[in-house]
Amino acid sequence: MEVAKPPVYNSLWQLRADSWSGLEEASERLAVAVTQERPTERLVKEVDRLLDVLAPMEVYWAFPGVQTFQHARRLFGAGKYDRLARLIAAINRALITDSYRNGGQWSAEHLDREPLNGADALSLEHNRETRPYFEVLIVDDMTGAQERALREDLRRLRRRDDAFVYEVVVVPSFEDASMAVLLNFNLQACVIRRRFVHHSRHDLSQLGSFFEERSDHQLVDSPPEERAQMLARRIARLRPELDLYLMTEVSLEETAGRLSHHYRRVFHAREGLLELHLSILKGIEERYDAPFFEALRDYAHRPTGVFHALPISQGKSVVSSHWISDMVDFYGLDIFLAETSATCGGLDSLLEPTGSLRDAQELAAKTFGARKTFFVTNGTSTAPAREVTVAVTCHVPSMDRLPPDASNAPGPVFARSSVDGPTPLPDASSNRSETLEASTGAFVS
Repeated sequence: MEVAKPPVYNSLWQLRADSWSGLEEASERLAVAVTQERPTERLVKEVDRLLDVLAPMEVYWAFPGVQTFQHARRLFGAGKYDRLARLIAAINRALITDSYRNGGQWSAEHLDREPLNGADALSLEHNRETRPYFEVLIVDDMTGAQERALREDLRRLRRRDDAFVYEVVVVPSFEDASMAVLLNFNLQACVIRRRFVHHSRHDLSQLGSFFEERSDHQLVDSPPEERAQMLARRIARLRPELDLYLMTEVSLEETAGRLSHHYRRVFHAREGLLELHLSILKGIEERYDAPFFEALRDYAHRPTGVFHALPISQGKSVVSSHWISDMVDFYGLDIFLAETSATCGGLDSLLEPTGSLRDAQELAAKTFGARKTFFVTNGTSTAPAREVTVAVTCHVPSMDRLPPDASNAPGPVFARSSVDGPTPLPDASSNRSETLEASTGAFVS
Protein backbone atom coordinates (compact mmCIF):
# COMPACT_ATOMS: atom_id res chain seq x y z
CA MET A 1 0.00 0.00 0.00
CA GLU A 2 1.35 3.42 -0.93
CA VAL A 3 1.97 5.53 2.14
CA ALA A 4 -0.06 8.71 2.17
CA LYS A 5 1.83 11.98 2.31
CA PRO A 6 0.11 14.65 4.40
CA PRO A 7 -0.60 18.03 2.85
CA VAL A 8 1.43 21.05 3.84
CA TYR A 9 0.44 22.18 7.34
CA ASN A 10 2.00 24.70 9.68
CA SER A 11 0.82 22.59 12.62
CA LEU A 12 0.70 18.83 13.03
CA TRP A 13 -1.91 19.33 15.75
CA GLN A 14 -4.16 21.01 13.17
CA LEU A 15 -3.41 18.23 10.69
CA ARG A 16 -4.49 15.67 13.28
CA ALA A 17 -7.72 17.55 14.12
CA ASP A 18 -8.60 18.07 10.45
CA SER A 19 -7.86 14.44 9.62
CA TRP A 20 -10.20 13.12 12.32
CA SER A 21 -12.96 15.50 11.21
CA GLY A 22 -12.43 14.53 7.57
CA LEU A 23 -12.41 10.86 8.53
CA GLU A 24 -15.72 11.22 10.36
CA GLU A 25 -17.33 12.81 7.33
CA ALA A 26 -15.84 10.32 4.85
CA SER A 27 -16.73 7.24 6.92
CA GLU A 28 -20.31 8.43 7.39
CA ARG A 29 -20.69 9.04 3.65
CA LEU A 30 -19.19 5.60 2.97
CA ALA A 31 -21.69 3.90 5.31
CA VAL A 32 -24.60 5.73 3.65
CA ALA A 33 -23.32 4.85 0.16
CA VAL A 34 -23.17 1.15 1.05
CA THR A 35 -26.71 1.27 2.43
CA GLN A 36 -27.97 2.94 -0.73
CA GLU A 37 -25.93 0.59 -2.95
CA ARG A 38 -24.05 3.44 -4.61
CA PRO A 39 -20.40 3.28 -5.85
CA THR A 40 -17.95 3.40 -2.94
CA GLU A 41 -14.50 3.15 -4.56
CA ARG A 42 -13.64 6.85 -4.18
CA LEU A 43 -14.86 7.00 -0.57
CA VAL A 44 -12.95 3.82 0.34
CA LYS A 45 -9.74 5.41 -1.00
CA GLU A 46 -10.40 8.61 0.97
CA VAL A 47 -10.99 6.76 4.26
CA ASP A 48 -7.88 4.65 3.65
CA ARG A 49 -5.81 7.77 2.96
CA LEU A 50 -6.94 9.51 6.14
CA LEU A 51 -6.24 6.42 8.24
CA ASP A 52 -2.73 6.34 6.78
CA VAL A 53 -2.22 10.02 7.64
CA LEU A 54 -3.28 9.44 11.26
CA ALA A 55 -1.43 6.15 11.81
CA PRO A 56 2.08 7.51 12.61
CA MET A 57 0.67 10.20 14.94
CA GLU A 58 -1.85 8.28 17.05
CA VAL A 59 0.82 6.24 18.86
CA TYR A 60 1.80 9.41 20.73
CA TRP A 61 -1.56 10.15 22.38
CA ALA A 62 -3.42 8.18 25.05
CA PHE A 63 -6.75 8.82 23.32
CA PRO A 64 -8.10 7.12 21.32
CA GLY A 65 -5.08 4.85 21.80
CA VAL A 66 -3.32 2.34 19.60
CA GLN A 67 -5.74 -0.52 20.33
CA THR A 68 -8.80 1.56 19.42
CA PHE A 69 -7.14 2.85 16.25
CA GLN A 70 -6.25 -0.71 15.24
CA HIS A 71 -9.85 -1.74 15.92
CA ALA A 72 -10.98 0.97 13.51
CA ARG A 73 -8.65 -0.39 10.84
CA ARG A 74 -9.99 -3.89 11.36
CA LEU A 75 -13.56 -2.65 10.94
CA PHE A 76 -12.52 -0.87 7.76
CA GLY A 77 -10.72 -3.94 6.42
CA ALA A 78 -13.74 -6.14 7.18
CA GLY A 79 -16.09 -3.77 5.35
CA LYS A 80 -18.13 -3.01 8.49
CA TYR A 81 -18.54 0.61 7.49
CA ASP A 82 -21.56 1.40 9.65
CA ARG A 83 -19.74 0.38 12.84
CA LEU A 84 -16.62 2.22 11.62
CA ALA A 85 -18.64 5.42 11.13
CA ARG A 86 -20.07 5.19 14.68
CA LEU A 87 -16.64 4.58 16.17
CA ILE A 88 -14.97 7.46 14.30
CA ALA A 89 -17.84 9.81 15.19
CA ALA A 90 -17.51 8.94 18.89
CA ILE A 91 -13.72 9.48 18.81
CA ASN A 92 -13.94 12.80 16.98
CA ARG A 93 -16.71 14.04 19.30
CA ALA A 94 -14.57 13.20 22.33
CA LEU A 95 -11.54 14.97 20.82
CA ILE A 96 -13.51 18.10 19.96
CA THR A 97 -15.27 18.37 23.34
CA ASP A 98 -12.31 17.09 25.43
CA SER A 99 -14.72 14.65 27.08
CA TYR A 100 -12.02 11.96 26.99
CA ARG A 101 -10.26 13.90 29.76
CA ASN A 102 -12.88 12.83 32.33
CA GLY A 103 -10.84 9.88 33.56
CA GLY A 104 -13.32 7.29 32.32
CA GLN A 105 -12.15 3.89 31.11
CA TRP A 106 -12.86 4.28 27.42
CA SER A 107 -12.07 1.45 25.04
CA ALA A 108 -12.87 0.35 21.49
CA GLU A 109 -15.88 -1.59 22.81
CA HIS A 110 -17.07 1.45 24.78
CA LEU A 111 -16.85 3.74 21.76
CA ASP A 112 -18.13 1.24 19.17
CA ARG A 113 -21.81 1.50 19.98
CA GLU A 114 -24.92 3.41 19.03
CA PRO A 115 -24.43 7.18 19.29
CA LEU A 116 -25.79 8.98 22.35
CA ASN A 117 -29.01 10.89 22.05
CA GLY A 118 -29.00 14.64 22.68
CA ALA A 119 -30.09 14.44 26.34
CA ASP A 120 -27.43 11.86 27.21
CA ALA A 121 -24.69 13.85 25.46
CA LEU A 122 -25.70 17.02 27.31
CA SER A 123 -25.68 15.12 30.62
CA LEU A 124 -22.15 13.89 29.95
CA GLU A 125 -20.99 17.44 29.27
CA HIS A 126 -22.38 18.67 32.60
CA ASN A 127 -20.79 15.75 34.48
CA ARG A 128 -17.37 16.24 32.97
CA GLU A 129 -14.40 15.55 35.26
CA THR A 130 -13.19 18.73 36.97
CA ARG A 131 -9.79 17.39 37.99
CA PRO A 132 -6.90 18.40 35.72
CA TYR A 133 -5.98 15.66 33.24
CA PHE A 134 -2.51 14.81 31.96
CA GLU A 135 -0.69 11.94 30.31
CA VAL A 136 2.41 9.97 31.29
CA LEU A 137 4.90 8.64 28.76
CA ILE A 138 6.31 5.16 29.45
CA VAL A 139 9.29 4.14 27.35
CA ASP A 140 9.51 0.35 27.20
CA ASP A 141 9.32 -2.29 24.48
CA MET A 142 6.17 -4.15 25.62
CA THR A 143 3.77 -6.59 24.05
CA GLY A 144 0.16 -5.53 23.59
CA ALA A 145 -0.91 -7.72 26.52
CA GLN A 146 1.75 -6.22 28.81
CA GLU A 147 0.70 -2.69 27.86
CA ARG A 148 -2.98 -3.40 28.58
CA ALA A 149 -2.09 -4.97 31.95
CA LEU A 150 0.05 -1.97 32.92
CA ARG A 151 -2.71 0.44 31.96
CA GLU A 152 -5.30 -1.45 34.02
CA ASP A 153 -2.97 -1.77 37.03
CA LEU A 154 -2.39 2.00 37.09
CA ARG A 155 -6.11 2.71 36.74
CA ARG A 156 -6.86 0.51 39.75
CA LEU A 157 -4.55 2.70 41.86
CA ARG A 158 -6.73 5.78 41.32
CA ARG A 159 -8.55 7.26 44.32
CA ARG A 160 -11.47 9.63 44.41
CA ASP A 161 -9.47 12.17 46.41
CA ASP A 162 -6.58 12.28 43.90
CA ALA A 163 -6.08 15.88 42.77
CA PHE A 164 -5.33 14.80 39.19
CA VAL A 165 -6.21 12.06 36.74
CA TYR A 166 -3.90 10.65 34.06
CA GLU A 167 -3.58 8.08 31.31
CA VAL A 168 -0.43 6.50 29.90
CA VAL A 169 1.19 6.52 26.47
CA VAL A 170 3.56 3.59 25.86
CA VAL A 171 6.27 3.84 23.19
CA PRO A 172 8.99 1.26 22.50
CA SER A 173 11.89 3.34 21.15
CA PHE A 174 14.23 6.29 21.60
CA GLU A 175 12.88 7.95 18.46
CA ASP A 176 9.26 7.47 19.48
CA ALA A 177 9.92 8.96 22.91
CA SER A 178 11.52 12.04 21.33
CA MET A 179 8.58 12.47 18.96
CA ALA A 180 6.00 11.98 21.72
CA VAL A 181 7.36 14.76 23.93
CA LEU A 182 7.48 17.10 20.92
CA LEU A 183 3.96 16.40 19.70
CA ASN A 184 1.89 15.63 22.80
CA PHE A 185 1.72 18.49 25.28
CA ASN A 186 -0.66 16.50 27.46
CA LEU A 187 2.48 14.64 28.56
CA GLN A 188 3.69 15.93 31.92
CA ALA A 189 5.82 13.02 33.17
CA CYS A 190 7.96 10.28 31.65
CA VAL A 191 8.94 6.86 33.01
CA ILE A 192 11.97 5.29 31.31
CA ARG A 193 12.56 1.57 31.60
CA ARG A 194 15.65 -0.35 30.55
CA ARG A 195 14.20 -2.25 27.61
CA PHE A 196 13.66 0.12 24.72
CA VAL A 197 14.95 0.02 21.18
CA HIS A 198 16.56 2.75 19.13
CA HIS A 199 14.50 3.16 15.96
CA SER A 200 10.76 3.60 15.59
CA ARG A 201 8.73 0.96 13.77
CA HIS A 202 6.82 3.75 12.02
CA ASP A 203 7.75 5.90 9.05
CA LEU A 204 8.41 9.14 10.94
CA SER A 205 9.46 10.99 7.79
CA GLN A 206 5.74 11.65 7.25
CA LEU A 207 5.86 13.98 10.24
CA GLY A 208 8.02 16.43 8.32
CA SER A 209 10.32 18.83 10.14
CA PHE A 210 9.33 17.45 13.56
CA PHE A 211 11.29 14.29 12.80
CA GLU A 212 15.06 14.66 13.06
CA GLU A 213 16.64 11.59 11.52
CA ARG A 214 19.71 10.42 13.44
CA SER A 215 22.00 7.46 13.27
CA ASP A 216 23.40 7.38 16.77
CA HIS A 217 25.70 4.37 16.92
CA GLN A 218 26.72 5.33 20.46
CA LEU A 219 23.17 4.62 21.64
CA VAL A 220 23.09 1.16 20.07
CA ASP A 221 26.42 0.14 21.59
CA SER A 222 25.76 1.53 25.07
CA PRO A 223 24.54 -0.45 28.11
CA PRO A 224 20.91 0.05 29.24
CA GLU A 225 21.68 2.59 31.99
CA GLU A 226 23.73 4.77 29.66
CA ARG A 227 21.00 4.60 27.00
CA ALA A 228 18.49 5.71 29.62
CA GLN A 229 20.81 8.60 30.47
CA MET A 230 21.03 9.65 26.82
CA LEU A 231 17.26 9.58 26.47
CA ALA A 232 16.82 11.61 29.67
CA ARG A 233 19.19 14.26 28.35
CA ARG A 234 17.30 14.41 25.05
CA ILE A 235 13.90 14.76 26.75
CA ALA A 236 15.24 17.37 29.20
CA ARG A 237 16.51 19.38 26.26
CA LEU A 238 13.18 19.17 24.43
CA ARG A 239 10.81 19.51 27.40
CA PRO A 240 12.74 20.62 30.52
CA GLU A 241 9.54 20.89 32.57
CA LEU A 242 8.74 17.16 32.42
CA ASP A 243 9.23 14.98 35.50
CA LEU A 244 11.53 12.08 34.61
CA TYR A 245 11.58 8.73 36.43
CA LEU A 246 13.76 5.69 35.89
CA MET A 247 12.62 2.15 36.61
CA THR A 248 15.54 -0.26 36.74
CA GLU A 249 16.12 -3.94 37.46
CA VAL A 250 19.64 -3.62 38.87
CA SER A 251 20.84 -2.39 42.25
CA LEU A 252 19.56 1.10 43.04
CA GLU A 253 22.79 1.97 44.82
CA GLU A 254 24.78 1.05 41.75
CA THR A 255 22.48 2.94 39.38
CA ALA A 256 21.75 6.10 41.36
CA GLY A 257 25.41 7.04 41.69
CA ARG A 258 25.80 7.33 37.93
CA LEU A 259 22.56 9.15 37.12
CA SER A 260 22.32 12.74 35.97
CA HIS A 261 20.26 15.37 37.77
CA HIS A 262 17.46 15.07 35.21
CA TYR A 263 15.77 12.18 37.03
CA ARG A 264 13.39 13.05 39.81
CA ARG A 265 13.49 9.55 41.30
CA VAL A 266 14.68 6.00 40.57
CA PHE A 267 12.57 2.90 41.24
CA HIS A 268 13.41 -0.77 41.31
CA ALA A 269 11.07 -2.95 39.27
CA ARG A 270 10.21 -5.00 42.39
CA GLU A 271 8.80 -1.95 44.19
CA GLY A 272 5.55 -2.22 42.26
CA LEU A 273 3.52 0.58 40.77
CA LEU A 274 2.03 2.25 43.86
CA GLU A 275 5.15 4.28 44.69
CA LEU A 276 5.48 5.30 41.06
CA HIS A 277 1.82 6.34 40.90
CA LEU A 278 2.07 8.43 44.08
CA SER A 279 5.35 10.01 42.95
CA ILE A 280 3.87 11.05 39.61
CA LEU A 281 0.90 12.71 41.33
CA LYS A 282 3.16 14.40 43.87
CA GLY A 283 5.42 15.77 41.15
CA ILE A 284 2.46 17.28 39.29
CA GLU A 285 1.07 18.70 42.52
CA GLU A 286 4.34 20.55 43.18
CA ARG A 287 4.39 21.95 39.65
CA TYR A 288 0.72 22.91 39.94
CA ASP A 289 1.72 25.39 42.64
CA ALA A 290 1.34 29.03 41.54
CA PRO A 291 2.95 31.13 44.29
CA PHE A 292 2.27 34.63 43.00
CA PHE A 293 -1.30 33.90 41.88
CA GLU A 294 -2.10 32.35 45.25
CA ALA A 295 -0.56 35.34 47.05
CA LEU A 296 -2.60 37.71 44.88
CA ARG A 297 -5.78 35.74 45.52
CA ASP A 298 -5.18 35.82 49.28
CA TYR A 299 -4.43 39.54 49.08
CA ALA A 300 -7.64 40.22 47.13
CA HIS A 301 -9.82 38.38 49.65
CA ARG A 302 -8.24 39.98 52.69
CA PRO A 303 -10.12 42.83 54.43
CA THR A 304 -7.94 45.87 53.88
CA GLY A 305 -8.25 49.46 54.99
CA VAL A 306 -7.16 51.52 51.98
CA PHE A 307 -5.96 55.13 52.11
CA HIS A 308 -5.32 55.62 48.43
CA ALA A 309 -5.87 58.30 45.80
CA LEU A 310 -7.32 55.92 43.21
CA PRO A 311 -11.10 55.67 43.63
CA ILE A 312 -11.08 52.22 42.03
CA SER A 313 -8.92 50.75 44.83
CA GLN A 314 -10.40 47.49 46.16
CA GLY A 315 -13.42 48.13 43.92
CA LYS A 316 -15.25 50.07 46.62
CA SER A 317 -16.32 52.95 44.40
CA VAL A 318 -17.58 50.53 41.72
CA VAL A 319 -19.51 48.21 44.01
CA SER A 320 -21.27 51.03 45.83
CA SER A 321 -21.96 53.12 42.71
CA HIS A 322 -25.53 53.80 41.62
CA TRP A 323 -24.39 54.16 38.01
CA ILE A 324 -21.59 51.73 37.16
CA SER A 325 -22.32 48.70 39.33
CA ASP A 326 -22.88 46.72 36.10
CA MET A 327 -19.09 46.82 35.65
CA VAL A 328 -18.88 44.28 38.46
CA ASP A 329 -21.22 41.96 36.55
CA PHE A 330 -19.12 42.35 33.42
CA TYR A 331 -15.59 42.08 34.85
CA GLY A 332 -16.26 40.18 38.05
CA LEU A 333 -15.51 41.40 41.56
CA ASP A 334 -12.10 39.74 41.91
CA ILE A 335 -10.44 41.92 39.27
CA PHE A 336 -11.24 44.98 41.41
CA LEU A 337 -10.29 43.32 44.68
CA ALA A 338 -6.91 42.40 43.17
CA GLU A 339 -6.04 46.01 42.33
CA THR A 340 -2.54 46.28 43.79
CA SER A 341 -1.34 49.81 43.16
CA ALA A 342 -1.77 50.65 46.86
CA THR A 343 1.49 51.12 48.77
CA CYS A 344 0.29 49.36 51.90
CA GLY A 345 2.27 46.20 51.16
CA GLY A 346 1.12 42.61 51.09
CA LEU A 347 2.84 41.36 47.93
CA ASP A 348 6.42 40.88 46.78
CA SER A 349 8.80 43.29 45.00
CA LEU A 350 9.95 42.86 41.40
CA LEU A 351 13.20 44.71 42.12
CA GLU A 352 14.25 42.45 44.98
CA PRO A 353 11.81 39.54 45.32
CA THR A 354 11.99 37.57 48.54
CA GLY A 355 8.60 35.85 48.68
CA SER A 356 5.97 34.72 46.21
CA LEU A 357 7.61 36.38 43.18
CA ARG A 358 10.94 34.76 43.98
CA ASP A 359 9.27 31.36 44.29
CA ALA A 360 7.38 31.90 41.03
CA GLN A 361 10.57 32.88 39.19
CA GLU A 362 12.36 29.79 40.48
CA LEU A 363 9.52 27.56 39.27
CA ALA A 364 9.53 29.33 35.88
CA ALA A 365 13.28 28.72 35.57
CA LYS A 366 12.74 25.00 36.12
CA THR A 367 10.02 25.03 33.48
CA PHE A 368 12.28 26.71 30.91
CA GLY A 369 15.37 24.70 31.82
CA ALA A 370 17.14 27.96 32.70
CA ARG A 371 19.34 28.83 35.66
CA LYS A 372 17.51 32.11 36.30
CA THR A 373 14.21 33.62 35.18
CA PHE A 374 13.14 37.22 35.77
CA PHE A 375 9.69 38.74 35.43
CA VAL A 376 10.11 42.11 33.68
CA THR A 377 7.15 44.50 33.54
CA ASN A 378 8.76 47.84 32.60
CA GLY A 379 10.88 46.93 29.59
CA THR A 380 14.57 46.08 29.54
CA SER A 381 15.59 49.47 31.00
CA THR A 382 14.58 48.35 34.50
CA ALA A 383 15.18 44.65 34.01
CA PRO A 384 17.13 43.05 36.89
CA ALA A 385 19.17 41.05 34.38
CA ARG A 386 22.10 41.70 32.08
CA GLU A 387 20.70 39.32 29.45
CA VAL A 388 17.07 39.15 28.47
CA THR A 389 15.35 36.39 26.49
CA VAL A 390 12.06 37.37 24.88
CA ALA A 391 9.60 34.48 24.55
CA VAL A 392 8.14 34.92 21.08
CA THR A 393 4.57 33.73 20.68
CA CYS A 394 3.65 36.20 17.96
CA HIS A 395 4.54 36.39 14.27
CA VAL A 396 8.27 36.70 13.53
CA PRO A 397 7.93 40.09 11.73
CA SER A 398 6.85 41.58 15.07
CA MET A 399 10.42 41.14 16.25
CA ASP A 400 11.55 43.82 13.76
CA ARG A 401 10.55 46.42 16.33
CA LEU A 402 12.96 45.07 18.96
CA PRO A 403 16.50 45.83 17.71
CA PRO A 404 16.30 49.66 18.18
CA ASP A 405 15.25 49.15 21.81
CA ALA A 406 17.86 46.46 22.28
CA SER A 407 20.64 49.05 22.13
CA ASN A 408 19.31 50.55 25.39
CA ALA A 409 19.16 47.22 27.19
CA PRO A 410 21.61 46.49 30.03
CA GLY A 411 22.88 43.50 28.05
CA PRO A 412 22.28 41.47 24.91
CA VAL A 413 18.67 40.66 24.01
CA PHE A 414 17.61 37.36 22.51
CA ALA A 415 14.40 36.42 20.73
CA ARG A 416 13.46 32.83 21.48
CA SER A 417 10.98 30.63 19.66
CA SER A 418 9.91 27.26 21.04
CA VAL A 419 11.07 25.39 17.93
CA ASP A 420 14.20 27.11 16.65
CA GLY A 421 15.90 27.94 19.95
CA PRO A 422 17.45 31.30 20.91
CA THR A 423 18.08 33.76 18.09
CA PRO A 424 20.41 36.67 18.95
CA LEU A 425 19.30 40.16 18.01
CA PRO A 426 22.09 42.34 16.60
CA ASP A 427 23.79 44.85 18.88
CA ALA A 428 22.98 48.25 17.38
CA SER A 429 26.22 49.79 18.61
CA SER A 430 28.74 47.21 17.42
CA ASN A 431 26.87 45.00 14.89
CA ARG A 432 27.82 41.93 16.90
CA SER A 433 25.72 39.03 18.10
CA GLU A 434 25.88 36.96 21.24
CA THR A 435 24.80 33.43 21.98
CA LEU A 436 22.80 32.22 24.96
CA GLU A 437 23.29 28.90 26.70
CA ALA A 438 19.90 28.85 28.43
CA SER A 439 21.37 30.95 31.22
CA THR A 440 18.60 33.48 31.64
CA GLY A 441 14.94 33.65 30.73
CA ALA A 442 12.53 36.53 31.17
CA PHE A 443 8.89 37.41 30.79
CA VAL A 444 8.73 40.83 29.17
CA SER A 445 5.52 42.82 29.00
